[in-house]
Amino acid sequence: MTIETVAADAALARRVAAEIPGLVFATGPASYSYIFGGRGGLYEDFIDAAWKAPANFFSHEQAALAFEDGAFLGVLISHDGPEHYRLKDGVWPVAQGLAEEGQIGEADIAALAERAEIASFMNPHVPEDCSYILVVSVPEAARGRGAGRALIDREIERARTKGFTRVHLDVMSDNPAVGLYRTMGFEPMAETVTPVPCREHGLAMELRMMLRL
Repeated sequence: MTIETVAADAALARRVAAEIPGLVFATGPASYSYIFGGRGGLYEDFIDAAWKAPANFFSHEQAALAFEDGAFLGVLISHDGPEHYRLKDGVWPVAQGLAEEGQIGEADIAALAERAEIASFMNPHVPEDCSYILVVSVPEAARGRGAGRALIDREIERARTKGFTRVHLDVMSDNPAVGLYRTMGFEPMAETVTPVPCREHGLAMELRMMLRL
């Protein structure tokens, strides 16, 4: 069977929405636990709402999905360099909307913003001449079948078509996916350790990896 990768339109986004919070969390459990205070209601509500909303860091509008014979195999979320920080700012209206609906409190938003700002020092600047991969994740039961590689290949081709010269991604140094990225030509360009998340909360060093196109 052949793995198919497609852009996540609204219908496909709804179809796989229940799996997205878990897949995003799997890319950096310690990091997301630090930012959201664990994988609880705040994390689940926020990522679910962001996935369904437009124009933000975790929106389905920036995603590609992998399928094999109709079965969902994984997700990749990427940003164009010139749009990266606008999309990052777009998460706060999502959080505010949840607060207005009574799903989370204003204190939750304030704590989230504080931890997210501290964690942001783990990530080097995203240049405008690159595509940035935020998430590549495959359900545990589907790993080893090439879905992650197929999604990254799709993103590399998309980046070339848009005229970008590089593809960037950040990954925790203890994530087994580092090996896949290396085999696909990505090189570590920065190693980041931040005092509070890493030394006080046990997060691993973060790697910025780059593929030249």
